[in-house]
Amino acid sequence: MSSESEKDKERLIQAAKVFFFHMKDLTSFINTFTEFFNHNMNTQILSIAVKEDSNIKDFFEQMLKIFKEMQSVVEAMHSKIQKEPLYSSVAKAMCSVAEKCTHVELQHSAKKMLKNVQTPVIVSMLKSTNVLGSLESSLSLLMKYPIMSLQLCDFYREDTKEPSETTTSGKTPSSDLSKTTAIDTLKKLQDALKSENASNLLESAADHLEQIVRVMQRTLESLQRAIKTLETDISL
Repeated sequence: MSSESEKDKERLIQAAKVFFFHMKDLTSFINTFTEFFNHNMNTQILSIAVKEDSNIKDFFEQMLKIFKEMQSVVEAMHSKIQKEPLYSSVAKAMCSVAEKCTHVELQHSAKKMLKNVQTPVIVSMLKSTNVLGSLESSLSLLMKYPIMSLQLCDFYREDTKEPSETTTSGKTPSSDLSKTTAIDTLKKLQDALKSENASNLLESAADHLEQIVRVMQRTLESLQRAIKTLETDISL
């Protein structure tokens, strides 16, 4: 294999590994976001379970379902909030607290007041920034790439480790298996990402997967910013 082909092969392998961990990070961040959303919006949206033998399409469909559910909740709450200005809700909540006398009642009422104010703030933020719509668009874009039929384990196997012991021949017990797995993975990726007009299939596949990874990176960054912004707004 030429040096150029070897370079393209390494690019494809590295991009596949990055994709694998981006998928895990994306799942983790979405679950964190979902937990935050459920806690503050009194919803029960289900989180995502990472299964390496699941198709990539299944992951993205679950993620899209979550964001669409959130969008629906935000739209409904925003319509309700529009009927009553935020300052009016705050004033009513504070008056309710002022009417309480005992310390225990005051603590309970204060928490309820903060909850009543907190939810409209989150709804307004999500609505004004359109973060859910942006995330939904990013996932919809990713679903157009020709890797949806592949499984997460087709990109990388996290449990693959170099054994500490060697055989009498000097080879590791799983060396042949690892090579077979690597070749099989490369072939699956190359077939899924092949371009009819490409003269170099390895290079084309590496280019495509690196592009997908860049889109995923932007999606991850958007989700991280959304979580951080919401947490900051709530603390303030």
